[in-house]
Amino acid sequence: MSSSLSYERLFKVTQKNYTIDLSGSLSVIDNKASEMYFQNEVFELSFCTDFSCKHRFYNVLTSANECFSLKDLSCLKEQLGITLTGYGMCFTVVDFEYNFTIQIDKVNSLFIDTPSVKNGLIHFTKNALEIA
Repeated sequence: MSSSLSYERLFKVTQKNYTIDLSGSLSVIDNKASEMYFQNEVFELSFCTDFSCKHRFYNVLTSANECFSLKDLSCLKEQLGITLTGYGMCFTVVDFEYNFTIQIDKVNSLFIDTPSVKNGLIHFTKNALEIA
């Protein structure tokens, strides 16, 4: 009889203005859910912009309590025109040049949908920033 570890994540993502908050997200290991498990996780944030009829992507690997690396912040700014501040669990979009999306890691993941976040996908539009 082989034992296999069952594992998944439950992302609770909220967006208020331009801040993304993953507080309350859980990792479930062998049917035990814990925020502490989640805080030790590494997950991916995929950024995508559309400009000049081209899709441009940049992926960031982070953990809940890890600050974004200077390299990732620089690449996001240079390649996609996105400026962030914060860390994996809670970060703010400070500025952006083009409409873009953030897709939170979908591998072994479930999402609690909210009005602004569906299936871990978050949209940012330039018009909304100009109005705010």
